[in-house]
Amino acid sequence: MRLITSENVASFVKDGVLQVEAGWTLAPSALEYLRRNRIRFAGEESRAAAAAAAEDLVVVTVQGIDKPGIIATVASEVARQGGNVTDLSQTILAGVFVMVLVVDLSGTEGYDALVAGLARVGEEIGMEISVRLYSVYEAMHRI
Repeated sequence: MRLITSENVASFVKDGVLQVEAGWTLAPSALEYLRRNRIRFAGEESRAAAAAAAEDLVVVTVQGIDKPGIIATVASEVARQGGNVTDLSQTILAGVFVMVLVVDLSGTEGYDALVAGLARVGEEIGMEISVRLYSVYEAMHRI
């Protein structure tokens, strides 16, 4: 199977529409590029490639009272498990730290292992950490 990455995805887009032929698959990073740039998916092959890429993505939220080392600790656990942070946003509001990460699970032992590891990290650093499948957000967006 041939892979469409964030580096080569633009060559598959014409007039704001992704055109994918059989035998190609999307990397999660390419899926995020397409979403950010509001590129539509043409045909069943494009939609199937996007759905497959989304299966390996989760959204992680972290919240609690700000303290040093939160980002490093959470990112270290993701990396220890073989995951890849593909997007991250964080802010501090009135002393409350809030972070959202998109994580590619394709190199990990899976969703359950990441959830367990991040739950342990959350307890250690006193933060609330939740992990949700990216596909849940996609389904909510379609409704």
